[in-house]
Amino acid sequence: MIRRLFAASILGFVLSVGCSSTAANTLTGSESQVYDLSFDSVIIVLQGSSVSIKYESKSSDPAVLVVNTAEIVDVANTSIDLTQLVLGQPRGVLQNVNGSGNGVTNDLMVTRGTVTFDEVPTIDKNLSGDFSATLNDGYTLNGTFSSKVNAP
Repeated sequence: MIRRLFAASILGFVLSVGCSSTAANTLTGSESQVYDLSFDSVIIVLQGSSVSIKYESKSSDPAVLVVNTAEIVDVANTSIDLTQLVLGQPRGVLQNVNGSGNGVTNDLMVTRGTVTFDEVPTIDKNLSGDFSATLNDGYTLNGTFSSKVNAP
């Protein structure tokens, strides 16, 4: 009984650290030591074969992940390697934006990382999934997302 109570309290703590919005939309990881990972909403945009997942707040965008899904046979429930090269560019690009409006955009260099979508991204349908990334400075950034897919 004590183990279950302890495990439940640890799980609750882990889910609350470094994340906001709903439980379906989270940002966690040691990157929180460098940047504020709090956010108000998640906006997903599909443009061609690129899916943009933006964790947005009033004062900054703590994470923006853009994934090129070109030439992936089955995007749904597939672990997609963010570092795989597509036409000489990484399949996934991770950034953050400090400040609102014309804030400073910082590229976060991913050395290891994956993203998984629960289904093929389709405009006006809900898309859920998760990503995990290790950055070149050793920090980590992980997220979950669930939101309607928008057109550009």
